[in-house]
Amino acid sequence: MKANSIKGKTTAEINVALESLLASGYKPALAIVFLSVPEEIPAVTALLNEKDIAIFGATTMAEFTEESAETVGIAVLLLDINPRYFKIVLATFESGNGYEAGRQVGEFGIKSFNNPAFIISSADYKVPGDQIIKGMVEKAGAYFPIVGGKAGDAASFQGNVFTNEESSDNGLICLIIDQDKVALKGIAASGWKPAGTEKKITRSTGEWIHTIDDQPAFDVVKKFLGDDIIDDEKKEGIVKLNLIYPLQLHRNDGSPLMLPILFANTEDNSVMLAEEVPQGSLFRFSMPPDFDVIDSVIKSASEIKENEMPEADAIIIFSCIGRLASLGPMSSAEVKGLAGTWNSPMIGFFSLGEFGRVANGKLEFHGTTVSWAALKEK
Repeated sequence: MKANSIKGKTTAEINVALESLLASGYKPALAIVFLSVPEEIPAVTALLNEKDIAIFGATTMAEFTEESAETVGIAVLLLDINPRYFKIVLATFESGNGYEAGRQVGEFGIKSFNNPAFIISSADYKVPGDQIIKGMVEKAGAYFPIVGGKAGDAASFQGNVFTNEESSDNGLICLIIDQDKVALKGIAASGWKPAGTEKKITRSTGEWIHTIDDQPAFDVVKKFLGDDIIDDEKKEGIVKLNLIYPLQLHRNDGSPLMLPILFANTEDNSVMLAEEVPQGSLFRFSMPPDFDVIDSVIKSASEIKENEMPEADAIIIFSCIGRLASLGPMSSAEVKGLAGTWNSPMIGFFSLGEFGRVANGKLEFHGTTVSWAALKEK
């Protein structure tokens, strides 16, 4: 399977790059499209429809290829994969129900192939990622790979997912791969180091934490992370928080579950996480990131290359938007390091949360991680 990545600020630039590849005899059947210019979706889909190329698409604040981690406008990964080796489905969140959409996609996958792998993206940040995973696992099983990230930008949390025929700001798109024909290997990795003593969420409602160790939650957060944790022009009411210090939720059966703190309510001193966590959960704060964070993520790829997949045709990366905020220019080194592990064409975007399996863990929804997949035709 041959892969090529192309990028451009407009559909016209994508067309020029695509025509050059087609002129050389290259015949892609699948395009993975990540873009930060939603108004280009109709033009991009029209272009790829004209070329009879299937689309798995999502919007983002910033997308990238192996060449750079800069926002380019439109990034496309083209694959000349046999059309019989994959299927694409888009399920709408009826009444915000991620669980039912997950079940629908999981059932479609298991009926399509005996050995499926799932690459997913969801639009509508309010739909819990853990419910999507729960529905998929219930229908497809917990042993098949699931890799992905939530679409959208960090300012509005709004996003779209799209195929050749559909575009939705309230749905789940899934690329289903036949692993009997194309191997998929991947993992979700974080690298953030824990800091401080273990603390307990003593009162919570949904995603909102009211008290930590029986103290007002935001007071505890500010005491540990400082007043500059507020990343918002306004300082009162519901305020946005800096995403670079995720909570590490304790689990007995594997690596910690990483979840960033998104908002604080200064009126009642509560804080909101990216997902709902049970009252009574134990956690630790995270240290500020350094180069060790990047090294640990790249190491996760190196180990899979050494032990499971010596060569890869293409790489797909979903990196948390919080990593871009915290790592800054170092985020480019991280994605380039992942692509350089196999020196293969790559595409990715900075997501609003990631789907995947951490080392020694189960399939889950995470924050501040990198969930990546390497593909190799058998």
